[in-house]
Amino acid sequence: MTIKRVAVVGAGLAGLTCARELTQAGLAVTVFEKSRGVGGRLSTRRVDWTTFDHGTQYFTARDPVFTDWINGLVALGIVSQWSPMMSKSNPAEPWYVANPGMNSLARAQAKDLNVVPNTRVSAIKWLDGHWQMVFEEGAPATACDNAIETTFDAVVLAVPNEQAVPLLQPHRADWAASLAAIPLLPCWTVMLSTEPVATTLQAGQPESGPIGWWARNDSKPDRSKNERQQDWVIQATSTWTEQNLNADKTVVIDELQKALLVQLGVAQMVNIQTAMAHRWLYARRTPGLATLGSSLWHTQQRLGVCGDGLTHSRVEQAYLSGRDVAMSILNESPG
Repeated sequence: MTIKRVAVVGAGLAGLTCARELTQAGLAVTVFEKSRGVGGRLSTRRVDWTTFDHGTQYFTARDPVFTDWINGLVALGIVSQWSPMMSKSNPAEPWYVANPGMNSLARAQAKDLNVVPNTRVSAIKWLDGHWQMVFEEGAPATACDNAIETTFDAVVLAVPNEQAVPLLQPHRADWAASLAAIPLLPCWTVMLSTEPVATTLQAGQPESGPIGWWARNDSKPDRSKNERQQDWVIQATSTWTEQNLNADKTVVIDELQKALLVQLGVAQMVNIQTAMAHRWLYARRTPGLATLGSSLWHTQQRLGVCGDGLTHSRVEQAYLSGRDVAMSILNESPG
């Protein structure tokens, strides 16, 4: 059967890349996203006084295909290199960020795609040779009536492993079991705006303690800058996050801000805005576990899975995974 209509569940970079490749090839693609915006962990928090990249902090480019895409975005000003001042020498390979926030990378990939936000897919059903989307109760009316296509020739799941498992279980129990064996680790993230601190350091990856990463967000290119203010993002280690998974946000903020003071070697920071915290339940792939390949695709069932949770938690891998499953689908739909 020729595949003409495809549903992609999840509007992170993997899902959006898959959707873009298929759309450019002439297929009709609908992307369903449970949140109000695209990007997943390519996320930027916008508040009245500034912005914070509270998900993915930066990315690298190694694969030639991904590098070509990034170079095109650099030429457009959507992506820039970032070389923060660190206590240790900077990495040998370039670090990239999207402008003016990390979610700009996802927005660029989502341009002109058919994305249905605020719509959680609770199940997928195989009926009369097609896939039928089942939406969680409370989904927008447009996702439940004829205004939005709900029947498709193929489905691609581009969501965290834990969220893909129940959708896959009735159809591919083997895939569901494989993904269930690769849990994604959580991460508490704290966002602070403070009076200027006397330090030249702009980012760090501590080898011990509760912090896994910290950065001055306003040190990145094309961010809000104010000489009377510094903007900080602190991300806890997965171990500390698991130990404090259900802690009150005020406790998380206090503990991680204290740990940041140690990293900066200063006695205090004066917050000039209300500090914020966000808990990512599915932040990064558990290291050391077996990989499942760049993507999964079953020709007879016309069902696929993509995302960096299959192999490595890198922006590049999310892109390549989405592209890879799209190529598998297009090989099923010549011409």
